[in-house]
Amino acid sequence: MKAGELSLHRFVTIKGNSTAGEVLRLLDKYNMDYGILKKDEQICGYVTRQKLKMSEPNLLAKKCLQKFRDIIPSSSSIKVLENPGRTTENVFLLYEKPGEYIGILDFASLLKSIQHLEEQNNINNEEICILKKIIDFSSDEIYVTDGQGNTLLLNEAYEKNSGISREEVLGRNVRELEREGYFRPSVTLMVLEQKKKLSIFQEYANKSKVMVTGTPVFDTNGSIFRVIVNARDTVKLNRLRAQLEEIENIKERYYQELMILGKDLPESGDIIAHSSSMLQVLNLALKVAKVDATVLLLGETGVGKSLLARYIHDNSTRRKNLFVTINCGAIPENLLESELFGYEPGAFSGAGKKGKIGKIEMANGGTVFLDEIGDLPHALQVKLLHVLHEGTIMRIGGNKEIALNVRFLAATNRDLDVMVKEGCFREDLYYRLNVVPIEIPPLRERIADIVPLTRSILDGFNKEHKKNKTLSPAVLKCFQNYDWPGNIRELKNIIERFVIVVNEDIIEPYHLPEAVRMENVSLQGLGNIVSLKGIKRDVERKILEELYRQHKSTYRVAEILKVNQSTVARKIKRYNIKKT
Repeated sequence: MKAGELSLHRFVTIKGNSTAGEVLRLLDKYNMDYGILKKDEQICGYVTRQKLKMSEPNLLAKKCLQKFRDIIPSSSSIKVLENPGRTTENVFLLYEKPGEYIGILDFASLLKSIQHLEEQNNINNEEICILKKIIDFSSDEIYVTDGQGNTLLLNEAYEKNSGISREEVLGRNVRELEREGYFRPSVTLMVLEQKKKLSIFQEYANKSKVMVTGTPVFDTNGSIFRVIVNARDTVKLNRLRAQLEEIENIKERYYQELMILGKDLPESGDIIAHSSSMLQVLNLALKVAKVDATVLLLGETGVGKSLLARYIHDNSTRRKNLFVTINCGAIPENLLESELFGYEPGAFSGAGKKGKIGKIEMANGGTVFLDEIGDLPHALQVKLLHVLHEGTIMRIGGNKEIALNVRFLAATNRDLDVMVKEGCFREDLYYRLNVVPIEIPPLRERIADIVPLTRSILDGFNKEHKKNKTLSPAVLKCFQNYDWPGNIRELKNIIERFVIVVNEDIIEPYHLPEAVRMENVSLQGLGNIVSLKGIKRDVERKILEELYRQHKSTYRVAEILKVNQSTVARKIKRYNIKKT
């Protein structure tokens, strides 16, 4: 078979320092799906458009690199390497001679080539053997019949997963095989009847279930002359995907740490950062941690300002000394001054006989974190400004200044600039605090952080409450679509509620608070429904449809939703929900 007869993918050559965003734009420009990386004229691997889309734009493209596990050399005709080993990517690199690469062959283009050659009646037995050998390398199951449903070909993956040998089924019709229980239902029969591509769940005699896709191949007269079935073991696939995600998370975490920190590996505490915006915040925080400049942390409520303050302290030269937090909005105004500055014995009615050291003095040599600084009363703003300017304090009732060595961090979710203009916050104090401002982005702008944050929080609450809850992929998707007005604090509250209240081990979308569910409802197909009642009815229908599809039992659905079975049956009838 000539190499030119195959439906090959052209590719672009990328540089080692190219980012995922740069390569993706290059692929879009030339309408290609693959890029290859060379080093010293040797191919290191390839990247795909799909994987690049799932990566952070600033990530180096070589971090998305995949290997060509099988290389098919070609001079005048295709030759398969001996014992090339099974590939999970099902991607081959073709070349005329070393260094002269002609294209990339993936499984989709391979099937397209077979169809074209058969249509032209231009394929011989030797070529069929070569193509069958290539198909056997696929980790996906392949099952091919003619236009009457007679079995022509199946690969090793099909034999392994189904427990059915080639000898048992080759030449036999799928109608007969379905009757004898080799598999049911037969997607091939359904494709032959409906004359279109279909995807269904199919069960083998060994009770394993797979997602199968049947694709009809038409001849020049419009008749089906081949049905190609592609299948994957969804249980194994999900397990492998979960393992891969975990490996990718670990790899990405190490990469980010090295990218930000170089050879120095500071403590990051409970901060999880995968998004580029949060990585930039950590990078800046790490820089200011090394000096004693005053830092003002800005951001919405619940974004993690106190965690970032702790991160700065833990990576500073003061990390072996105290980190003292003072919430300026949580302490009553009449007590706040004594909490900050302390008092001498007998300074006021009710004062302790031995006096009291203030929290600022307590942190001498360390760090003071002034949380909710925008709530600090105006009278205390003057005294705090004196501390920042002079580096000394005076206790209530005292008559001498106490010299301190304290580093100050402050945080607020309020707009201090506006407060200054309105006269609610001293301008001189604002400029004294605002030496290095760091704004923490809200969770809705850190989509890449939501899944790892969710998993980390869930692990913590599972350990705390001795539970073993997991979240379905649909729930994680809902979390990524939600606006999170309460940010990480709201996320923590929702997850802890799941762990404590929900009886099932797997959290599904119907367990979500209504606010999260409503934001994930697709409005497509709702027509003119704009009332809240109509939207709620659509949510109810979607939940019932999904549960009934999964469990096929109104009793099980009723048990999950904690309602009567008759209620579920009535609503399923009302919404005309069918078993699928």
